[in-house]
Amino acid sequence: MGIFWFGVGAGGFGGVGGCSAMRQAVCLVALGEAVEGQDGLSSPAMKVPHFHRMEVVGVMVLNALVWGYDQSLGPVGSMILSDRFGAVPVRMVAAWHAFREQGLSSDILSAALPLVTANYLHASFMHLAMNMLFFWIFGNAVSEAAGRVLFLLLYLLGGMVAVLVYVRTNPTSEIPMVGASGAIAALEGAYFVFAYRWELPHAHVWPLDGPVAPWRLGIVALIGFFLDTQAFFGRVHDSTAYGAHVGGFLGGAILAMVAATVLRPRFRRRD
Repeated sequence: MGIFWFGVGAGGFGGVGGCSAMRQAVCLVALGEAVEGQDGLSSPAMKVPHFHRMEVVGVMVLNALVWGYDQSLGPVGSMILSDRFGAVPVRMVAAWHAFREQGLSSDILSAALPLVTANYLHASFMHLAMNMLFFWIFGNAVSEAAGRVLFLLLYLLGGMVAVLVYVRTNPTSEIPMVGASGAIAALEGAYFVFAYRWELPHAHVWPLDGPVAPWRLGIVALIGFFLDTQAFFGRVHDSTAYGAHVGGFLGGAILAMVAATVLRPRFRRRD
């Protein structure tokens, strides 16, 4: 049984798929350029020192603990865990049809658990590490800008949207999908919207060597979305769930649009 990652692409448990690896590399280069190309700090620096946002650290620790438990089960146990708590489209589609015909039941609720749990499983240490690197950067930036409650809602709901989009676009797949990057893509989409709607201060997040203007960090998120969209509509055949990336980014962006309109912003709106 194979496993779909939505994070760094993989041809199974060991290799790294070219397209998703290219996405990560391009975004990392763009982040470096964003720091080096600062055009003056016209707004106050948003200093986010290491371990400053405890809610971000908490989510990272939870992901690491789940991965550690996964590894302790051995290869067979790990596959069983992924099959049970990863998002298996054909099983979730069947549960949806059963819900429409019979109503809510414990079996249907159990089948719906991967909407959340799939976002905390990872196929390898590299998969986890690369996802957590981008989560650390955009998680801190979004949490600092929007507050911990909205950050957690965006991460949770955005991850659920990512899983739903993957299931909807792969309804007959029996391969479990695991990984946090659909939820991370939601944070990227949310930050892109906040950078446009609100007057955010410059982001200062490790490992970025210096404050980054909000519009530059937003462009980095947009580059990742563009690459994922190309791979998704180009039907790139590797083990990366590009549909989850695209769905997560759009879900996070839409949720952020609603939040930026309804909620009183922490930072003043642009004129």
